[in-house]
Amino acid sequence: MLSCKKMTDLLSDSLETRLPWPKRWAMKLHLMVCVTCRRYRRHLLFMQKMLAGGRGKAMPLPEAARLRIKEKLAGKTKGWD
Repeated sequence: MLSCKKMTDLLSDSLETRLPWPKRWAMKLHLMVCVTCRRYRRHLLFMQKMLAGGRGKAMPLPEAARLRIKEKLAGKTKGWD
């Protein structure tokens, strides 16, 4: 059985590429018995969906945030507070 540490690595990898079937099978078995890894997987999928804007597109940055970033980069304000 996979350790939870190895499982977190595989879950992250599985978001980027299709894993070979032995690894997918081992992940499924681990997820059946480990509530913590199921929760971690659910959170990863949620974050992926939110970062994609829920529709496969990047979420737009609010204009106020965009302006704050531009000011920081231009050195018009001090610090990040």
